[in-house]
Amino acid sequence: MPRRTQKEGDRFTRLYQQNQDRLHRLAARFLGPGPKAEDAVHDAFVKLIQNFDQLRTRSDAQLERWLLAVLRNTAVDALRRDSRETELEPQFQEPAVPPDQGEFEALVALIRAMPEEYRRVLELRFVAEYSLADIAGELGLTEGAVKSRIFRGRKLLIDTLRKEGYLDGRSCV
Repeated sequence: MPRRTQKEGDRFTRLYQQNQDRLHRLAARFLGPGPKAEDAVHDAFVKLIQNFDQLRTRSDAQLERWLLAVLRNTAVDALRRDSRETELEPQFQEPAVPPDQGEFEALVALIRAMPEEYRRVLELRFVAEYSLADIAGELGLTEGAVKSRIFRGRKLLIDTLRKEGYLDGRSCV
């Protein structure tokens, strides 16, 4: 690994300070709060250090998006590992009323079936916690177009959820 300049070290420190909280929140969404989420954030920054030579010409915004993608992939890998390794404790008892996996799968299918232009914007905004400017840069849109797609996408999702019986007639934020 080549020696880093002071300027590169300062840039990494700035990227870390500006993104660690957002990455921790996202990791906690995937993995729950605690050591697994902290490990995923740590791994994302380690990968940035390991790949810095190839990434040094990218803007800070591009590096932030790269970190989010690495974190998401790291969290998914951890979930896959956990699903293969998790064993039930002998004293574990089945819940009295098992959760309806069919409803959950139907809900996920509804979201995935949304038109790409809305689904992608909502995913970036509410899952990855991108700012409007970051979404606009990622998708090559204006911030006004991003706001419009978020508004329309949420409305479409809420209407679909109501029609499918997931929401009653009350207002939904």
